[in-house]
Amino acid sequence: MIWENFKPFFHESWHKKMQSFVESEECDRIYAFLKKEGRRGKKIAPLSFDTWRCFKETSYDELKVAIFGLSPYHTFRKGLPVADGLLMSCVNGGKLQPSLEKFYEAIERELYDGLHLTYEKTLDTSYLARQGVLMGNISLTCEMNKAGSHIALWEPFMKYLLEEVLFGTGVPIVFLGKEAGKYEKYVPPFTWHFTVSHPANSSYMNVDWETDGLFRKINKILKDSNGYEIQWLKTI
Repeated sequence: MIWENFKPFFHESWHKKMQSFVESEECDRIYAFLKKEGRRGKKIAPLSFDTWRCFKETSYDELKVAIFGLSPYHTFRKGLPVADGLLMSCVNGGKLQPSLEKFYEAIERELYDGLHLTYEKTLDTSYLARQGVLMGNISLTCEMNKAGSHIALWEPFMKYLLEEVLFGTGVPIVFLGKEAGKYEKYVPPFTWHFTVSHPANSSYMNVDWETDGLFRKINKILKDSNGYEIQWLKTI
């Protein structure tokens, strides 16, 4: 792939880190497959200009934590994908998705129980991305109505991201769900990493999402290392 064509999709702080992968045969194979599927009439989520959005919204230099779900929302609304390139974000769908609602409710219980916090259940998770939370998935695309259909396609990229790009950053890494958790094998040594269930599973079963104290743990790690904490809910 031609790097100059890809540069606008990334925050400039990622450029030196991403160029070698974009120019690799692995990336060529990913895009050859996506183009082939498009010619066959397959609908792919998210829209092409949103594929790398999590690396646009979050600066590499300000990265605090990386969270990876399984794959983008596979549903479409009015012919357009609900997925907008950020983990669980659903601005394009115009409606709060059940997994994101579980995400908010669990954070409120874990961090703010009894405080009667007023917050916005926003459809847009960029408020986290702009605090340094990489809101990604182990698969950056998927076919309409086929959740997780491109996981194998993107594994070479995830291997590169975890082993080469995030190596040495020391940022905590979170995997949502068992499938995403399989990528722990690529996490650099001596790196904080956690695997918890995906909030989508809780929405399917109509039960509370159990975080196992995840957000409290991450904030403690960040505060102990640099005095920083993530504001996990968008307060009003």
